[in-house]
Amino acid sequence: MKTTSHQTIKSIIAGVCLIPFIGSLQAWEPNVKDLDAALNSGEFAPYNSNLRDWLVKKAPADAAKITHPALTALLQNATVAPVLAQYQFINKVGVGQLSAFAKADPANKEFLSWVMKNRNVMELLLEGATPVRIAARDDNSWSISTNTLDIWKKIRIADPDSKDGVYLRLAMATALRPPGTGSPGSGQQKTPSDPVVRYKYFKNAHANKELFPSFDKLTVWDYQFVVNSGASEADLTWGREIVNTWNPTFKINEKVVDTTSCVWRRNSPVSHVDYKTVLDGGGKCGPRSSWSVFICQAWGIPAIGVGQPAHACVAYKANDGHWQVAYGRGWNASKLEGMSGEEFVQGTEARLLTNAFSQVEHMRWLSTVMPSKEHSAAVLAVAKSITDALAVTKRDLEASEKVAEMDADSGAVVSTKGAAAKPPVVAEPPYKAVPGVIHVEGSSFFETGGITVWGGEPRVGVLDSTTGGKQLLFPQGMASCWVGYKINVPETGIYEMTAKVATINSGQAFSVRSFGAMAKAVSATATNVYNNQVKDLGPQMAIDNNPSTRWACSLGVDDVILALDLGKPTKISTVMIDERAYGKISKFVLEYQDGTEWKNLITGTTIGSDYAQDFPPVTAQHVRLHTLDNSGNTGGPTIWEFSVGSVRDGQVWMALPWTAGLWQTTPPSDIRLVKGEQTIWINAPYQRGVAMKHFDLKAKGK
Repeated sequence: MKTTSHQTIKSIIAGVCLIPFIGSLQAWEPNVKDLDAALNSGEFAPYNSNLRDWLVKKAPADAAKITHPALTALLQNATVAPVLAQYQFINKVGVGQLSAFAKADPANKEFLSWVMKNRNVMELLLEGATPVRIAARDDNSWSISTNTLDIWKKIRIADPDSKDGVYLRLAMATALRPPGTGSPGSGQQKTPSDPVVRYKYFKNAHANKELFPSFDKLTVWDYQFVVNSGASEADLTWGREIVNTWNPTFKINEKVVDTTSCVWRRNSPVSHVDYKTVLDGGGKCGPRSSWSVFICQAWGIPAIGVGQPAHACVAYKANDGHWQVAYGRGWNASKLEGMSGEEFVQGTEARLLTNAFSQVEHMRWLSTVMPSKEHSAAVLAVAKSITDALAVTKRDLEASEKVAEMDADSGAVVSTKGAAAKPPVVAEPPYKAVPGVIHVEGSSFFETGGITVWGGEPRVGVLDSTTGGKQLLFPQGMASCWVGYKINVPETGIYEMTAKVATINSGQAFSVRSFGAMAKAVSATATNVYNNQVKDLGPQMAIDNNPSTRWACSLGVDDVILALDLGKPTKISTVMIDERAYGKISKFVLEYQDGTEWKNLITGTTIGSDYAQDFPPVTAQHVRLHTLDNSGNTGGPTIWEFSVGSVRDGQVWMALPWTAGLWQTTPPSDIRLVKGEQTIWINAPYQRGVAMKHFDLKAKGK
């Protein structure tokens, strides 16, 4: 009995001594074995509980000791940081949802293993998924769906390059906001693109240097507002092609959003099936907003549709890193992403301070594991102090780009300042002369001019063509815009005229006129000249074979005469008059002098642009246009050209094909030219911006 009692006592003492030792062996520490067990079983609740308990022990036990330096040191701890990321990731997906996802497919377990063992990957996703709204960040109730994980997994399987760098961020963004999740609008495809297809599309565009340089610097959050476009991949490609082709100057400073100035066509019958038809058909603010978002996204610029009272416009991330609102009122009148414009600016400006943003978010994550409300409040108080101390850029909330174009058609002025992105293009081969064809480069004009309506410079723009050489742009905002060329015609006869053009709207046209065949007037007189400005607006300007000049009559004058002296008796049987742009004449007679008597050749009403009319042949030296009435009360007709003869100068109205902004050769139009040096004028009246590379005249016959 004594022996037994002694052994029992020894055993009890040994057991008591072993208890602290066993306890220290069983204290849980983060380890790969337990994570793998959770992944393999698909049961994350026990593992998540261990993560929380471990993090609680790492935090200061006394809430009073939760200070900025203490939290900074804790979050920089090489062990704490990945554990905190794992805990936040599990809880943002949801323990039950994450378990179901892991159990659904062995590939899901392998994917989760890669994610949860990579601190940087988890942090990128979590910060990218964090709402921009400050109140939503503070609330911390946002979540990540398993659909996001499934899309991300598929992208990772489809492309090994998506594991790091730009393509990792792009893959995450595509998973968080798949195609078609942006604001619905004009031009979107009915069935959104597959997310993997969309990811690969932008990856390839980036690899081919088709996107703007700022694309490389975007965050996961930014990329979401590129890849979520509801446009088709074909439309996105076309969105870059049209700018490269039609007007490359929009690439300067990455301001393709300014193409919206060209999308305006009230009461258009064109249905907005895709973005080509949005550009052609235009509309008021809704389609223009849709276009703005689309064209930015096509070039890799984040963009969001903006709602304003009775208006819609766009917000986009400019290449200086700040978000801008355009084609509407300022941020103070805007709503987007479920928040006011002011909140959006506050949130996006905070994101630009990346280190502070990340630190504050990590503190928010940590606050969710604290053992008491007092501890959580202390952590959030430190986070708030960091936020309050940030030197966030102050923005003018009333400012907006292109605000004058909210509900008015304003011309887009071509700029030549700044550096444009230069994606690789295939240069056009040099032109090879073809027998019987007169080839004229668009940039070889000797004169240009125009009449403005909504502003802009009244002349064509000469641009460097993306495919080499030069091209012209007849700008929008012009009632008329023209260029003149000197050519040598080998033989009199009919020529087929074609031009290489790019048009953004249907219903565009060129009015083409040659000079040299009509009888040459030696002088002209008029009974009235506008404000006696004879030098600039006198009758001589109507007979100089130059549609850049004009004779003008004073306002309020109805009865006025413009007379020609042909120098000698000349056989005439046709008249050509250009009353371009203003069209005020509503009743007139064309007369010739027979001895001392003026006889009638033509009685008419309106004249307008490109008027031409035959009459029975007569011989005359003096011919006059006599206006008897002018439309409205303003009076004061303007005549750009007035000529008579027996053989008309060449004249043709070229209906231009709608090319959706890409190069196309026009159908041939017949124009009669006279042998010798001729002047060819191409006029683009009331159009929306036509680009031209060159035109050709092919001899057809006499």
